[in-house]
Amino acid sequence: MKSKRNCEATCPYFRCGQRALFIKRGSIQAFCNWVGDICVAAKCKYAICEKKALLIDGSCGLENREVQKKVRSIEEEAKLEEEALKSAQMKLMKKTGKYFIE
Repeated sequence: MKSKRNCEATCPYFRCGQRALFIKRGSIQAFCNWVGDICVAAKCKYAICEKKALLIDGSCGLENREVQKKVRSIEEEAKLEEEALKSAQMKLMKKTGKYFIE
């Protein structure tokens, strides 16, 4: 299991609900103009994530979302396409009232 990483104010998806976030160019730390101190994004109640990945405990949920999608083989894709074509043909035959397609 991966260790949970806390939300950081320097993340490109982080937003401040009070619009008080100030990041100096080239700086690693973010400053909160509303409180007048360094921004602690993981514990702030006004923290917002654009990707909706901020979890309740202040950790970043983007790491959990990085799940690999199942890759289908060519045979499986061909079978799915064949079933879709057969379904479309059956619908067409019902609409036209024919029992076979020429």
